[in-house]
Amino acid sequence: MAKSTAKKRKSLLKLIKIAFSDLEQCEKVEIKSNYQLPKKKIMFPVENYPLEIRVGLDSQVLHLYPELPLSDKQNSFREPNYLLFNPNTYYSQISGFFRIKDDDKIILGSNDNQQSTFLNMSKDLPKQQLSISNREGKLVFKCYHPEKGSCIAPLLKEKTLNKIKKWREDKVTKLAKILGDPKKTLNSNDAFKLIQKVNGIMEHEVYREKNIDNHLGGVLAIPDKLTPIIVGDLHAQIDNLLTLLSQNNFLSALEKGNTCLIILGDAVHPEIEGHYDKMETSMLIMDIIFKLKLHFPKNVFYIRGNHDSFSEDIGKKGIPQGLLWEKQLKKSRGKSYKKEMQRFYNNLPYLAYSKHFICCHAGPPISAVNLHALINITHHSKLIKDLTSRRLQNSNRMSGYNKGDIKKLRRCLNVADHTPLIVGHTPMDDEETFWEDIGGIKGHSIIYGGNPEKIGAMVKIGKKMTPLCYPVEPLSDLISKDARK
Repeated sequence: MAKSTAKKRKSLLKLIKIAFSDLEQCEKVEIKSNYQLPKKKIMFPVENYPLEIRVGLDSQVLHLYPELPLSDKQNSFREPNYLLFNPNTYYSQISGFFRIKDDDKIILGSNDNQQSTFLNMSKDLPKQQLSISNREGKLVFKCYHPEKGSCIAPLLKEKTLNKIKKWREDKVTKLAKILGDPKKTLNSNDAFKLIQKVNGIMEHEVYREKNIDNHLGGVLAIPDKLTPIIVGDLHAQIDNLLTLLSQNNFLSALEKGNTCLIILGDAVHPEIEGHYDKMETSMLIMDIIFKLKLHFPKNVFYIRGNHDSFSEDIGKKGIPQGLLWEKQLKKSRGKSYKKEMQRFYNNLPYLAYSKHFICCHAGPPISAVNLHALINITHHSKLIKDLTSRRLQNSNRMSGYNKGDIKKLRRCLNVADHTPLIVGHTPMDDEETFWEDIGGIKGHSIIYGGNPEKIGAMVKIGKKMTPLCYPVEPLSDLISKDARK
């Protein structure tokens, strides 16, 4: 869907809402302390401070925070959003949350499995206990069963008022220590030393069986104990990756060693109109990925994509990005560096999996496949093309993969029939960052990391792979500033 169409539709919905707003009356209240919610609707004008919510007398305490940016360059995001989460888990582990956007409504109760996983909602609650709506930044609450004791209270103490901001600022400081200045181009000598160290790790990368040539094979078998964070094609969007690492408990979990970050290839080559031939940001984002790999050698992984190449066939709208990438590296860092980049590409896996997920850059093989062939993928050029370039079959692309090919891959890897397949390569529109059950195939998801406005990841929360999304911020500026202190 085009952006202009979506904006027109939203404007129309707002006009309809305004036209009928007098049909629904809300009492406007100011909340200065604990407030017991009545059965009638109340409207609460939030002034950028958070709320504590109790949904029922014995239910879990929830927090509702305005979603505010870290950067001083952004006074606010484009929409007045709120994040609803369980504070007992949100700050200590990788957690889910609910984002309540403008015009959104959430009904809290015992009838939603995702609420149970994300919020630890009590099963003793009614199916519908409390609704929360966002009307242009004003919150509307309706308690369906006041006798169950739902209430709200402002969080005005300094420690809680700025807790999320301080929490994320600490991550920015950590990222500055790990990455240095992400906007500073390394000199050729430092860049060469960095990629050589990374290639040394790649020669012995964990979780990969060796192939018949005694080199590491094409399959990354992730231990089930590691929580996967899967990111799609970043296409040189540095702030997308930095924003993601500053959110949730992703960075802390990497430090603890109980999660893994999997990037589905194509971190290079801009997809923004007018920037297709600009390769400087491609160098910067690869330097960031290399530094992450060096810092977390057993927890950061990169899957090969079709743009991870110097081929003349790789390009965008007539721009030969593969050739320009090779030219840029030779010019800025020398022929030896370019050879090391090719060595990095040659050492990459093409597929990662555990019992919880399967992921690759493009799609499953369309021909018969077995694990031995995937491990020895360098001897099977057709498999390489499938995993890096094949797209989903449709009426205009009969040579694409289909539901049967996904089933074959699951059987090949000996995982359950419902195991999610997560791929990149083919964003469905220019507005979102992930799409689920694509082609009517349950458990088949596409994720894209190059949207300049939002970054998404597929993350295992509870027993399910779940998409999480965050608005992109100019964090390279903040981290750069922090690194120079």
